[in-house]
Amino acid sequence: MLHPGPTFRSAAFAAACLLTAPQAPAHDGVVPQYSPSGEGGFFIRGDSDQNGQIEITDPIFSLGYVFLGTESPYCMDALDANDDGKVDLSDPIITLGYLFAGGIVIPPPFPQTAIDTTADALDCDNGLFAYIRREVFATSCATTSCHSAGAAKGGLVLEGMRAYASLYQLTPDNDAAASAGLLRVKPGSLLESFLYRKITDDLAGDWGKRMPDVGPLLPQAKIDLIRDWIEHGAAPSTARDITLPPPSKGEQILIPPFEVKPGEEVQRNYYFKLKTDTEIWVNRIELLYPPGSHHLNLFTGAPAPFPDGYFEEDFKIVPFADWSLRASSQTGRLDWRLPPGVAVKFKAHDQVLAQIHFVNIGTQTSPIGGCAAINFHAVDPNPSLVPLGSLFLQNKSIVIRPNQEVSFDYGVTLDHFGHDVPVKVAGVTGHFHWRGKTFEIRRWDGLNVNLDGSPAPGEFERMGAENTIFFSDDWDEPPFELFGHDGPDLPPGWGIVYRTTYVNNSDIKYCFGPHVETQEHANAFLYFYPGPSDAGFFWFPPECIGQGCTVPCF
Repeated sequence: MLHPGPTFRSAAFAAACLLTAPQAPAHDGVVPQYSPSGEGGFFIRGDSDQNGQIEITDPIFSLGYVFLGTESPYCMDALDANDDGKVDLSDPIITLGYLFAGGIVIPPPFPQTAIDTTADALDCDNGLFAYIRREVFATSCATTSCHSAGAAKGGLVLEGMRAYASLYQLTPDNDAAASAGLLRVKPGSLLESFLYRKITDDLAGDWGKRMPDVGPLLPQAKIDLIRDWIEHGAAPSTARDITLPPPSKGEQILIPPFEVKPGEEVQRNYYFKLKTDTEIWVNRIELLYPPGSHHLNLFTGAPAPFPDGYFEEDFKIVPFADWSLRASSQTGRLDWRLPPGVAVKFKAHDQVLAQIHFVNIGTQTSPIGGCAAINFHAVDPNPSLVPLGSLFLQNKSIVIRPNQEVSFDYGVTLDHFGHDVPVKVAGVTGHFHWRGKTFEIRRWDGLNVNLDGSPAPGEFERMGAENTIFFSDDWDEPPFELFGHDGPDLPPGWGIVYRTTYVNNSDIKYCFGPHVETQEHANAFLYFYPGPSDAGFFWFPPECIGQGCTVPCF
């Protein structure tokens, strides 16, 4: 089914994302806490700055939003002092009247924090992470000398709506912590989350200073909030957190929020056209999207007969003869800086197809629905830039029978496509569903092949573990192995061979298909340079391939 959808390309996207979702239970306290459901709001009406009481700072806050264009508040509903469903000058006047004139009644929820009973279009972003932004980061971290947008100490911004994108699954600037495998925030892992190690002063000698770096540590109650947030998946409060600063040079594409109901899988193919009037070369690609996404694939290709921002909501195949794969991710955050001198070429007004798949059933949940922010960072073009190439492989012959552990091997060489030159690997990842146990990719010399170009039996073992360039035992958040100039070499005639192993403890037979709960995948993604000069890409096998393929389940 084809649907129209607006094009979002500015910071206004943050104000447009109004979805809320179930959050952790509220804590006891005087100030407005975070909503146990988020649904309908959880606030004191008139308490614009969300500090738990009505005072002169609240109408000042509202006037700043109405007339000065300050950042969209956490809780728009709280600014609506007269409960008319909109925020305008009349609201701070009502609050001033309540404070100084007497006799003015502010509608509920007032004077205690409660769920709003009035249906309107105003949102209240008061989930757990919004509460952390307001009560921890804004008061203790986002100061003018530390983690404000202006100071950005250690490359970290904890001010306003930039906080989530600055933390979630991002490598820290501290080289020692990064080398130890830490992320600024790794969902579910306190030991691998640099933020938590910083605020608890649990640091190795070369990991820098604790946070805050002067005075006492944060109060234990605030530390516990961050601990709970990380342990429960480090989810954003709403889709408003899914925002990236636009690149200084390049393009931004924003996929607006959409609902993913319990028990559903939603896949959409969005169409956008780049705004650039000239060819651009992109050497950094950023992707950010909320939990529950199974993948986000980016293609460029022939002009589509759809207005900018339209989408198809189904598992329709992407015809690879018309579209070229440019980037892909299965994690909520990707900040891919290509090796120096390597870039992806985009034509003027290039057509972009963004395929995004969210799952909210069984083993995977989508707590706030779907949306995404995508940045293409461009560099000045020059004749020495090397194009990035991509290879997509899909083993459709997998059949996983009841109560069985089984493995399948697949692969191809680059010279199968006529690309008979030495290349370096820039990135590699693998993709399967929840029956997946391990996914391992090895370099392959192409010595023994089947008639179709795939590896003969035994080739995976023959290449040995010393040729392994990717391994994952995590189907939900598999790594995307990124390499600089020290990436693996593939000599002329070489390619990859990969093995997928599955465990089926049920009485159901599973076969190839796009649905996470009822079917399986065995897809490998390889990015290399130099790629083909025509900016195309390679896929294998050449027949029907992609999310929309169907094959017999024998």
